[in-house]
Amino acid sequence: MSSIRDISKATGLSIGTISRYINNSGYVSKESAEKIKKAIKELDYVPNENARAIFKNRSNLIGIVVSSLSNPFFAEMAMRLEEKAFKKGYGVILFTTNDDAEKEREALKLLKGYRVRGIITTRTQLKDVMANLKMPVISFETEVNNEIITVSADNFKGGQLAFNHLMDKGCQNILHIRGPKNFEASELRYEGFKSEAKKHNKNFDIIRFDSDFHVSYNLEKNIGDKDITKYDGIFVFNDIAAVLILRYLLERGVKIPEETKVIGFDNSYMGALLYPSLTTIEQSVDGISSKCIDLLVDLIEGKEVKATRFYDPVKLIQREST
Repeated sequence: MSSIRDISKATGLSIGTISRYINNSGYVSKESAEKIKKAIKELDYVPNENARAIFKNRSNLIGIVVSSLSNPFFAEMAMRLEEKAFKKGYGVILFTTNDDAEKEREALKLLKGYRVRGIITTRTQLKDVMANLKMPVISFETEVNNEIITVSADNFKGGQLAFNHLMDKGCQNILHIRGPKNFEASELRYEGFKSEAKKHNKNFDIIRFDSDFHVSYNLEKNIGDKDITKYDGIFVFNDIAAVLILRYLLERGVKIPEETKVIGFDNSYMGALLYPSLTTIEQSVDGISSKCIDLLVDLIEGKEVKATRFYDPVKLIQREST
């Protein structure tokens, strides 16, 4: 790999002159600029972006901290964020945390070292650290404080839609699979579901999952001794957990949707590929990703953003599981 010294040898110019040209940080004559430009092309020289970031105390990078890539929604969101950042002229450094606070802390430390221009975080576990970062931050799903912008789906409304759909389908014995306590989004889905149940004077049972999906996920441990085959309507806090519930029911001979109707949340791509396909509450990964990137770039460019809460609309996607 060629270096700035190789360009110096090829052109007979000083390293300082070449550095000024590359970093656009001072005067370089037209004749010298042409020599450097030609040498860069011939030597296939690529500038050291880390060195340039340190020199300028900034980069054209943004950091993305995602809680999990085993969850299809977050995997697709990371891909969309990268695509949209690229169109805005920014590269991306991606970290995953698996909802581990220490992994998130280390990711933030590294991103500061890379001199990223701003950070998009999903489901952060470190509100205090996020609140004190000296750079633009967009938080997805988790409200950090009144100053940091939060982008989220209307999770409360999504819970309401799920309950009303089960009611419309005639369900009487209802179960809600509730997400972990520290997932603000799934807690809001539960609150919305509960509010509609109260309006209908309807009770429902709850099973709480202790984590998001991972490869070694123990479904039986979370269900315990509860017989979930007896329910005719089940609302699950996200799609990947709903897939596990569907499989569990089908393996025990439950007919879907004749005997039990199941609703997920996210509208991740896997739901449409299943048989029976999964009814779900859609949060638009494209709309949310666009909003996160647009807002972050506005903050980076010094534009005023008056609002700090942005809620993307949700909608019911009915498929074969109901």
